[in-house]
Amino acid sequence: MVKLVISDMDGTLIDRDEVLPKKAVEMAHALREKGILFTIATGRVECMAEKYVQELDIQIPYIACNGVTIVQGDTVLKRNKIPLKGLQGIIRKADEMGMSLVYSIDGKETVYKVTPWILKQRETFNRYFDTHEFTEEEWESLYIDKLMVMDDVRTGAIAILEEMCKTLSDEYGFTRYTNKSVEIVNKDSTKASALRILAQHLEIDLKDIMAIGDHQNDIEMLTEAGIGVAVGNATDEAKNSADFVAEGRCIDGVAEAVEKYCDIVI
Repeated sequence: MVKLVISDMDGTLIDRDEVLPKKAVEMAHALREKGILFTIATGRVECMAEKYVQELDIQIPYIACNGVTIVQGDTVLKRNKIPLKGLQGIIRKADEMGMSLVYSIDGKETVYKVTPWILKQRETFNRYFDTHEFTEEEWESLYIDKLMVMDDVRTGAIAILEEMCKTLSDEYGFTRYTNKSVEIVNKDSTKASALRILAQHLEIDLKDIMAIGDHQNDIEMLTEAGIGVAVGNATDEAKNSADFVAEGRCIDGVAEAVEKYCDIVI
């Protein structure tokens, strides 16, 4: 019996336009009406997830920053950080190669330097306006939530950064997203590890949780939950890790799984 549905955001609840569909809001409401909890597990930091949390009227904790944080309202239940010092080589190499760098501290995102991709993000999505290069003191002492390296040209050069990530100390973990980006967080911060904490907090057995996603950072969560669902547009790796692969893409796939396992018509 499903007691909690937890869904990824980008590529799952929302498509590339980043607009939350009305169907997603209706689904969240229908689940609550049936007594089934609903929340999200997203790679977005809090400042980028809050509007969706409000639109979906999520009152229970949600997972942000790929498991770095668990948040409920204005309260942070968990946050794991990483030292900036160990990332100096990667940041400087990515900057030298013309890639975009976005880092987050306490749920707020800042741009390392302005690039054409950053300018496009500002124009299209009205974000990434805060810019700051690190001082010598910050290189030594600052701790961050997450570092994202973006190669919007997608030349395959992100593989160079991935190899550098493999040489990081054990306190760092990373996820590569095809040829476009690498994200670095605390090694103990995954959506799966955060899901275990959330399940304990809500006193729900993992077998009674349905997790839905589309990409590499969702795979561990899909296998950890009692029912793992991949939407139709998911990567092959995510689909191979799922118990059920929906035919529909994004919200249509999510609704398909909810109707199948929660006995709800959306």
